[in-house]
Amino acid sequence: MEILSRQLAERIVDRTMKAVNKNVNIMNEKGMIIASGDKSRVGTIHEGAVLALKRRSEFSIDERQCRELNGVQEGTNIVIEFKGDIIGVIGITGKRDEVIGYGRLIKMAAEMMIEQAYVMKELEWSNKIKENMVVSLINDNQDSFKLLEKYAEKFKLTSNYPMIVFIVQIDFEKISEKKDIDILNDVISILEANFEGSLAAAIDSKTIVIIYKCPNVDYESITCKPRMESVYRKIRFKTKSNVKISIGKVCSKLADIHKSYEIAQKTFLFGEENYSQENIYIFDILKYQMLFLQDNAKWKLSELKDSYELISENDRNGELMETLKVFIEENGELNKVSNRLFIHRNTLNYRLNKIYKLTNLNPKRYVDLFWLYSSIINFKTTQS
Repeated sequence: MEILSRQLAERIVDRTMKAVNKNVNIMNEKGMIIASGDKSRVGTIHEGAVLALKRRSEFSIDERQCRELNGVQEGTNIVIEFKGDIIGVIGITGKRDEVIGYGRLIKMAAEMMIEQAYVMKELEWSNKIKENMVVSLINDNQDSFKLLEKYAEKFKLTSNYPMIVFIVQIDFEKISEKKDIDILNDVISILEANFEGSLAAAIDSKTIVIIYKCPNVDYESITCKPRMESVYRKIRFKTKSNVKISIGKVCSKLADIHKSYEIAQKTFLFGEENYSQENIYIFDILKYQMLFLQDNAKWKLSELKDSYELISENDRNGELMETLKVFIEENGELNKVSNRLFIHRNTLNYRLNKIYKLTNLNPKRYVDLFWLYSSIINFKTTQS
């Protein structure tokens, strides 16, 4: 990263020359003038600066030295330092005793401006990397994992930890004065401040995607609803615009974050079409209704398959699957199920509770039973 650019040097010269009635030159690390109150000197080598760089300290030039050195005038040259390195020289024209004080003040001001510019460049770089990483992850781009390996420590992301995607969309129709990009950055700051361990980036002119590292492995998306409602109010107040938020599915590893994003997208579209008066759409709340949609969305089969496999992979002798099948066939009447399976009611309840623990779907709850039933219909025959 270039620390002392020509543009920054010109800003330093412009600002400092307004404060002091002296000519100011800025030289780079090779002693070449890159900005000056005397434009004709830009691009020439300043021998006084070269000597200051060699000495790594202040170097003043008197009338006699002016005659001996090329491209210099009487004045003082002071090295510019940044993070322990010398990156250039400030030259101020005039007799040493008259300008040395100005020179030291200009050095201080210049180093502060350089530090500020560096921080801003770092922030821009960080935001760009973050944006590239988020876009790569939600699109399942394999390059994202190369980026992750390189910047994992910086962004505190790990490959095997539950994460979830939020989509925030802002209607800018009522925005007049402030630039959209500034508002998006404000919203990103609000999101990252309220969801610690998150990575947020704008993916287009009105949409922000946030990848949230869940606080624990048992986290459920419904848990974040109260906090998201609070965040919604903050964003609404900040932007003075209509805001919609969609919450996807918790994924167990970063490699599956694109699935959470796809689900968040589907949830967003479903919520807008069916619950337009609401502003926050959560997949775990709407997924049962979404299952009835007459489309061939990949997420449906993927979700149903996941539920089926959570049972089958922990059901070596098939008793859980058989219990669920009979429970459905007997309309949930526990006595009939127990008699048909030749097991005690306590054993039946134990098995049903185990299914609940494995899938987070309660067979005694109608909507959850419907989901489990759909998973069996779609996958039991293919797995047999």
